[in-house]
Order: sequence, then structure tokens, then C-alpha cells
Amino acid sequence: MRSADLLRLIVLAAIWGGSYVLMRVVAPVLGGTGTAWVRIFIAGLLLCVYAAAIAAPLEWKKWWKQYLVVGILNSAIPFSLIGFAMKTLPASYGAVLNALSPLFGAIFTALMLGEALTPRKLAGVVLGFAGVALLVRLGPVEVTPALLFAAGSCVLATASYGYVSVYTKKYVGGAPNLGLATGSLLLPAIPLGFVAIPTLPSEVPSTTVIVATLLLAIACSAIAYLLYFRLIRDVGPTKAISVTFLIPVFGMLWGVAFLGEVITLTTVIGALTIFAGMALVLGLKIPRATPA
Repeated sequence: MRSADLLRLIVLAAIWGGSYVLMRVVAPVLGGTGTAWVRIFIAGLLLCVYAAAIAAPLEWKKWWKQYLVVGILNSAIPFSLIGFAMKTLPASYGAVLNALSPLFGAIFTALMLGEALTPRKLAGVVLGFAGVALLVRLGPVEVTPALLFAAGSCVLATASYGYVSVYTKKYVGGAPNLGLATGSLLLPAIPLGFVAIPTLPSEVPSTTVIVATLLLAIACSAIAYLLYFRLIRDVGPTKAISVTFLIPVFGMLWGVAFLGEVITLTTVIGALTIFAGMALVLGLKIPRATPA
């Protein structure tokens, strides 16, 4: 991986890790679907303006159906689920649970692309889910039905991410990156708006919530999607989705810095267990020192 690609990967992880902190601010006010809709609608409009400014073809006529499918599975559904979860779940939990995406990606790759789910990968999947159970059961917050439901929502969101990464590779490989980023944000905002708009608060939110919402839309959606689809084009989907390795690190750091969340030993152990599962799924190896 080139240094420029590695830098994009780190920046993307920092942005998406911070999104969980921002959602902890926005979701209790706008709700899960409200947060998702405002986020993707603003981001999609901004990318449309950007595409018009640079005269970039988005190829709506050819790819709109695929854009809509990717948008529903990569934006509307997971953003709504995570937005709902962030009403009660610590930001660090959400960031760590997001790291399950490559595990679901491996499962759907086996089902849809015919790649073998080897014993090593299967062990990684089991280990990943064990890490989630450890994290939720022994973490620093009280285990309640609401917490379990929120954690389950995050897991469903990562399943959607895992599926759509394979769908994109199989069916949308020829679409322009900017068109895919724009369409997958703006198109699902249309049907989601019918559900989300009636749930929005009647009063104008505080300045803090407005700023957090704009950061979610501009940085964590519009800019992040451009970086993500650029990585998919340059380094491939498997390496691009490895950004989820770093998201929990930044999610924990931002949660501690801005929300006063606590990182305990069991949180770290749960996260490391998930990382170990991902390493098995992706076949990562620990580099060995070579003699001088």
C-alpha cells in the first residue's frame, strides 16, 4: 500500500471513529432515522454541487438502481440502526462493534462470490462474535435489555456493511466513484425522508447539535465516502474495509476526550478479541524481523 493510500486510510478511520461521538450528541435529539436522513441528505446535496462544479459525470441513467441499493444498504439502514443505538450505547462500543464488518464481508463473500469459508476464516468469525459478547457482557456499563438491543442494532448495521461491500464489488465495479458516493447518499434520502421527517423535533436544536450534524454530513459522509470509494478503486475492497481495524482506536480516543467515557481492561480485551478474529478472516500475518 502506497503512503498516500495509508494516509487516506488513517484519515478515514479518524473521521469515522469520530462519527460515533457526534451521533451520541445528535441521535438523542433527532432520533435514529432523523439523524440518518439529515446526514445523508445534506451530504448528497453537497456532493451534487461538487460534481456540478467540476463537471464530473455521475451516470445517473446507467447506475441509479445500483446507487439506490448501495445507498439503502450502506447509508439509510446502517445509519438509522447506528443512530438508534447511539442514543444509549457508548461511542467506544459502537466503534468497536463496527469492526465486525470484515467478518460479515467474509461470510457474504463465501455466499455470493463462491470463495471458500476456510476453517481459519470460520474461526475468525466465531472469535469476532465472542469478542462482541465479551465487550457487551463485561464492559463498563450496566447490561440491560436496552443496551443489548442497541448493541444488536450495531451488529445488524455491520452485517449490512459487509453485504454491500460484496454487492459493490460484484455489481457496481464500473460506476464512477463520485457518482457512487453521491448516488448512495442522495437517492436513499428520498424514501427515508418519508419516515424520518415526521419524527424530527418541532423546536430548533441547540447550536452544538447543529454543528455536530453538519460535521456528520460534511466530514463523516461526503468527504468520507469520497475517501472510501477512492480506496476501493486504488487498493481493492478487502484492504479498504480494513479501515474498520482503526475505527475503534479513534472511537475510543474521541469518546474519552469529548464524552468522558471510560476504557476498562475488559473493553480492551473485547476489542483485541474482535481484532484477532478479523486478522484470521483477512489472513493477516505478524511481520517477522529479518536478519540484517
